[in-house]
Amino acid sequence: MPDPNESLLARHAASLLQENMDLLKSLEGNHRSDSFNALILPQSETVIEAMGHALAYSAAMQANLPQPVLDIYECAVIRRDSAWYSEQGGLSRLNQRLREDAAVSSMVPQLPLYLSQLEIEQFVQAPIVSDAYWKSYLAELPVHTGSAIAGVDIVQAML
Repeated sequence: MPDPNESLLARHAASLLQENMDLLKSLEGNHRSDSFNALILPQSETVIEAMGHALAYSAAMQANLPQPVLDIYECAVIRRDSAWYSEQGGLSRLNQRLREDAAVSSMVPQLPLYLSQLEIEQFVQAPIVSDAYWKSYLAELPVHTGSAIAGVDIVQAML
């Protein structure tokens, strides 16, 4: 797991893991007890996910992904446990929203570049992948016509 000082996500994962390890030590009995089943097991998925997010973020940093992409990812993860980031991470709910807005605002201008760098055309067959493919697809669709009266005109036709 990444060092907790590496990122806020790593700090979150380490904190959740430590919290549950401390809880486990305080329980009487062992890992087969009712207390363990009631208090520790329900947190297991959350702790494992937090560790995975910290590892993914660390790998993305080491791969030199653009900071706006990292910021968007971080904000998405923060939303998953907003309470911890407010209580332990020092980010009020308002600051979390402001941070998210700043991340989105910094990424939007670069979005076309980031998307083109993914080169998804070679992997995706859906026509919505580009404007040209989409327009070509729409031109191939059958056109259906009829004599139905749509919307408000129906009420007026009945009068």
